[in-house]
Amino acid sequence: MQANVRLVRLPLGTRYAVQGMVLLAQQRPSQYCLLEDVAKAGKLPKNFLAKIFQDLTRAGLLESRKGRGGGYALSRPAGKIRLMDIIEAVQDHFPEQSHCLLRPGACSTDKPCVLHESVVVWERLMTEKLRKTTLLDAVGDASDAKALK
Repeated sequence: MQANVRLVRLPLGTRYAVQGMVLLAQQRPSQYCLLEDVAKAGKLPKNFLAKIFQDLTRAGLLESRKGRGGGYALSRPAGKIRLMDIIEAVQDHFPEQSHCLLRPGACSTDKPCVLHESVVVWERLMTEKLRKTTLLDAVGDASDAKALK
């Protein structure tokens, strides 16, 4: 039996932020969607998503409108929002401090473990990919997501 190794362990809130933004990116430009509909389509917890969307609105990635026809919409085209923009908006910092697989705590360049350099290279590549990938790029990978109303 082969195990899957997953090195990226982003906080749940960060994952929900990206997933919610991908769902909104699937809508017509400037279409406002209710939080309830986004939460339902993505199977995301509504109350937690509300807090996350407030952070994304403060960061200028979402617009919110109250009242009839209101909800949330992307503040700019999906091709102009990078995945790292979303991550940085909801997370104080992208996880730079990793826990070493082989030792308690983190390893460093001063005392690297046998995997240290490979993990550092992988994290750089992943960060660069997140900086280059837009919501528009991500929408194609979300084809199995339930569409919003």
